[in-house]
Amino acid sequence: MSDARQPVADRGEASLTLAGTVMGLRPSFEALDAIEKALGRGLVDLAGAAIRKELRMSETGQIACELIRAFGRDADDAGASKSTAPRVTELIMASEGGLLAAMQTISGVLAIAVNGGYDTQGNLKPPTTTMTTDEAPVGG
Repeated sequence: MSDARQPVADRGEASLTLAGTVMGLRPSFEALDAIEKALGRGLVDLAGAAIRKELRMSETGQIACELIRAFGRDADDAGASKSTAPRVTELIMASEGGLLAAMQTISGVLAIAVNGGYDTQGNLKPPTTTMTTDEAPVGG
């Protein structure tokens, strides 16, 4: 991904460094749906397992792969968009921090996703603000 666009945190994109290359993770609806279908588990269940560090090696690789593919499609990065789960899993295991570091990043992405923090394209939703006032509401 040397010439490709780098992940942008303000867009909701996280990253994993695999084999010295920064790989973007984009939690689009398409990616999240593919994760559920590939693993046969619901997103809330997967997020909880990731937070508790209970994902299997292959599950972590599959989740990362789908998020990398989504990033690749968005960034027009052919290499990332054609990632395979076995190769991503292998790279995770060989990377600094290994499985636990990858699971920590993935748990953050999934936690935001299950709490409604992303739109369907994988962009962070703007924070909601509430305004309080000491003034009484005007009645009509």
